[in-house]
Amino acid sequence: MMGFNHAISGAAAWVAVASTAPAFPALGIVEVEPWQLITGAVVCAGAALLPDADHHNATIAHSIPVAGRVAAGAAGSITGGHRHGMHSILAIIGCWFATGFIGTLSAQPTWWHQAIPWGAALAAAALFTFAFKVLTIAKTWPLAWLMGIVAAAALTLFLPDQMGWFQLCVTVGFTAHIAGDFLTFEGINWFWPLKFKAPKVVKSLPVISKIWKGNGYFALPILGRTGSLAERVLGTLLGLYALTGLIANLIAVYITK
Repeated sequence: MMGFNHAISGAAAWVAVASTAPAFPALGIVEVEPWQLITGAVVCAGAALLPDADHHNATIAHSIPVAGRVAAGAAGSITGGHRHGMHSILAIIGCWFATGFIGTLSAQPTWWHQAIPWGAALAAAALFTFAFKVLTIAKTWPLAWLMGIVAAAALTLFLPDQMGWFQLCVTVGFTAHIAGDFLTFEGINWFWPLKFKAPKVVKSLPVISKIWKGNGYFALPILGRTGSLAERVLGTLLGLYALTGLIANLIAVYITK
């Protein structure tokens, strides 16, 4: 999937996980305030770009001049290249534990009345920035970084105890990206670093061979190739779903009470 649609899928995934509006189709696994649903949707949109940190030309590789491409190239080299290690079950597990650890990093500065979760603050600033840029809320990277830093600072300074959803939110966005790529023709290797190549008998089956590929990748290619019309249609539908969910929760809390 393209970066914009990945971000939209992340926002929609968070709404699906956290929306509790009556009659709105969602799982409602966690109960959050409307502002947390909105904030989480943006964070989740940014997190949905993270698996492409293994690609030197991905959106987030351009977030910091030179350093962004170098970091993306290094990530790709370490994890075996694009759609290898960063697009796997192991990566999802790693995201969960890494985000959990980052959330524990805090400090008590002398100039503030309570501890600041600086780990979550830095991560949130980056994820806000990625989302603002790829969703064209900010037209340039400097503006996106300014907005991201301000949003993360406000969140972690004034509501540091309300970040319990952060670990789940980032992992949901990360997973949404991988699921989206699974729906394209290229597919992913869920089981990296293992590779289960399809046997010859599978290669001769017209449908199964598209799902279980000879190179060990798996796909449910209902979207066709990356950037297809089907992908753009899905992105539009997911965007409408996310927006409707956010509005439904605002109405449920502030209007129908």
